[in-house]
Amino acid sequence: MKTRSLGESFRCAVQGVRAVLSAERNMRIHFVAAAAVLAAAGALGVSAVELACLVIAIALVLICELTNTALELVCDIACPTWEMRVKTVKDIAAGTVLVSAVWAAVVGAAVLGPRLLAVARAVIGRM
Repeated sequence: MKTRSLGESFRCAVQGVRAVLSAERNMRIHFVAAAAVLAAAGALGVSAVELACLVIAIALVLICELTNTALELVCDIACPTWEMRVKTVKDIAAGTVLVSAVWAAVVGAAVLGPRLLAVARAVIGRM
């Protein structure tokens, strides 16, 4: 196998992310959700530690989605016909995305929830 330059390795990695973004609806949803969470975090003035928690949770979801997509592609190449064990592997990989997304939602609610409630109370109080 040919040795790649560092720049070429980064280009390939970016191409991989682009491929998943263009092919996978769920990855696009995760990216939009991540952008919304980061925008809300900026608007609500979260601390550096809270921002780090949000970014780690977001990264975990994106990593799981990338890995799930790669694993599904490998399964489809290795076994183009339906096979129960391949289905189980795919389901487990999808489960990692689900678990990470639920965890990210918990982190997001813990960090942003109290601030969003305070903003909602302030808006309602002005009515």
